[in-house]
Amino acid sequence: MQEKRLMLFTLTGCPYCKKAEEALDKKGIKYEKIEVPRNHEERTLLKQLSGQTSVPILIEVIGSKDQDDDIIDWINKNSSE
Repeated sequence: MQEKRLMLFTLTGCPYCKKAEEALDKKGIKYEKIEVPRNHEERTLLKQLSGQTSVPILIEVIGSKDQDDDIIDWINKNSSE
């Protein structure tokens, strides 16, 4: 069974991040908050994960004991063939 985790990348003082956090909290959605560096050049991981350095960014991470099966199920559901 897939275990999903949400990761919200934020920056202290960012009004857009605050708005995203409030919306998630209002809906009771659990997430892990990850603070990013102020300097855009230091946001390498964020760039690798999302293709951008601006925040907020919400990423869904799927992990389980049978990750290979989860990946294959995802491919089968999302492939056009």
